[in-house]
Amino acid sequence: MRNIFELIKKVSFGNANVLITGESGAGKELIARSVHKHSLRRNHPIIPINCGALPEQLFESELFGYEKGSFTGAFQSKPGLVELANGGTLFLDEVCEMPHNLQVKMLRMLEERSIRRIGGQREIVVNVRVVSATNRNLDEALSQGWLREDFFYRINTIQIHVPPLRERVEDYPLLIQHFLEGLERKYNRGILGLDLKALEVIQNYQWPGNVRELQNTIERSYYLASPPYIKERDLPSSISQNRLSFQDSDLKALSYHDAKEKVLEDFERNYLKIQLRNNDWNISKTAESCGIDRRTIHRLINKYDLKSD
Repeated sequence: MRNIFELIKKVSFGNANVLITGESGAGKELIARSVHKHSLRRNHPIIPINCGALPEQLFESELFGYEKGSFTGAFQSKPGLVELANGGTLFLDEVCEMPHNLQVKMLRMLEERSIRRIGGQREIVVNVRVVSATNRNLDEALSQGWLREDFFYRINTIQIHVPPLRERVEDYPLLIQHFLEGLERKYNRGILGLDLKALEVIQNYQWPGNVRELQNTIERSYYLASPPYIKERDLPSSISQNRLSFQDSDLKALSYHDAKEKVLEDFERNYLKIQLRNNDWNISKTAESCGIDRRTIHRLINKYDLKSD
């Protein structure tokens, strides 16, 4: 994540279009807003558009606007979202869901820096930076035809990939504290954090819904908890009863021996990561707290390629 923040600082000053990739709920919109906030456009609006939420027949009028009388119900002229983003940033969320005919028109806008409202005769000059996001695999999106190649190359000047939450275990405490501080400012219940068992459950869960799922979990647990800490019993049962975080699909194709080995390896890796963090990566202290010798600790660190945060 530090590398991502450094990249944001480097690319924010210019006008290059940015494409953000990552799983649903990983925080792509927050990255887009951070790019805007660090740019010279920060005093102008960032206009988000969910390309998968708008009906295709309304998409063009929402994007480019329309003139009075251009179709039934157009009782007055209306600027589109591209015009509203003038001077600022246009954020195209789930860009692979954009209809092909709109991709063509967006490509023209990116090349000529102007648009024409539906029913309009004049070209309207616009100055926008386009930041896009998708949870699709880009190779698949191109091969399946969800994205036109010419449009893709225009929006993909700079690419930022947001890793899933399960690959950012060191972020868990920071995110949890951030969510709890926001809830405390609203409700002031005196919830200071999670106890060690609850935090261990959080760290051992895979978080398929990423940051969004973690935020919902913390908010739910906050309401149920008794001050000063959220305990394991306050967490959703789907999380607390799924410590090893395997889906049926992960295990159903394996033999009993292979499945058992996979589960044990997952336990071994996560247990050791927690113990090493708790002991500030002091091998002697970790060996003592685990009840095993230093040589075994070193062997497991090498086996799972564990590295200090």
